[in-house]
Amino acid sequence: MQREETTAPVRSFISGSGESGGRVAVSTHDRGEAIRLLRRAYPHVVLEVAMGDGPFVFRHSSVGDERLRSAELMLTGPARAHGVFEHDGFAVSEVLAGRLLAEYPRTRVDPARPFLHPSGAARMAFEDLHLRMTLLDADAVRAAAERYEPGGAPRRFSRSAPSSAAAAAAWAWAAAHVQRSIRDPHVLDNPIIAGELFDLAVRMLVACFADPADAGASTGAAGAPRAVRRAVAYLEEHALEAVAVPDVAAAARISVRSLQSLFRRHLGVSPVEHLHAIRLEAARKELLAGAEEGGTTVRSVAERWGFGNSGRFARLYQERFGERPSDTLRAHR
Repeated sequence: MQREETTAPVRSFISGSGESGGRVAVSTHDRGEAIRLLRRAYPHVVLEVAMGDGPFVFRHSSVGDERLRSAELMLTGPARAHGVFEHDGFAVSEVLAGRLLAEYPRTRVDPARPFLHPSGAARMAFEDLHLRMTLLDADAVRAAAERYEPGGAPRRFSRSAPSSAAAAAAWAWAAAHVQRSIRDPHVLDNPIIAGELFDLAVRMLVACFADPADAGASTGAAGAPRAVRRAVAYLEEHALEAVAVPDVAAAARISVRSLQSLFRRHLGVSPVEHLHAIRLEAARKELLAGAEEGGTTVRSVAERWGFGNSGRFARLYQERFGERPSDTLRAHR
């Protein structure tokens, strides 16, 4: 393996900053040059490329603007990389061909589906890789999401996997559409079309990768009436106890019927469903902490947070986080 590394901060060639029309295209048959090109994108990463006499091809292309970019990477032969991968915004990758293995300390990545890159330390191995990346600026995503998220409530992205198989297929379609469209120079020159394409990418990012709207009670209730906020505060405070809906209504100073109606209107769930969401979020935090400390079991965590049926807990957990609770324990140990 040929090996090079650097820690000097340099401008990423993926961003296309300073390039005419926001377009980048590089290609080489030289392994050393490929290493130099890639390390410009990730200056804190060590890249190792297998040496040999066989044919070698490296290609990278990227097109877009400061809000949205579509990039492709092709690299023949085996290679490895490890270090700190830094992303200024959201980066979603799809393996179009070849093989990729990715390991992050606190996040499980499945390269068989589109995945949202976590920032931080990682180890990767790839061979004959053809990768498509869709990159979105974080500030632009937040500003756009506020326009069509209920109450302007921000959404969190705590997982790398799409929310379902249907979401994975939907993202793959959207990314291919963005890639085809953005290659047309007239798209970037037309602010209306470019804006619509960006909005599509943001909507699909939120729909496919964001946590459910009720994840994190204080966030989901931020724009709701005071009675709903009082009810949510009560649910959070008493999440470890047996909670009755009439008690929640009394804490909110409204009737049970009004409580149910307000929760549906402003949070999209019932009070009981919101309580389940609070408990699932807490259970996930406990599983993540227990994975590092050891000795934690899925059953003990489920029972602590009021889920007497472990099978039901596992089903609700997987629906919410895209992985089983046992996967969380195993992947983060």
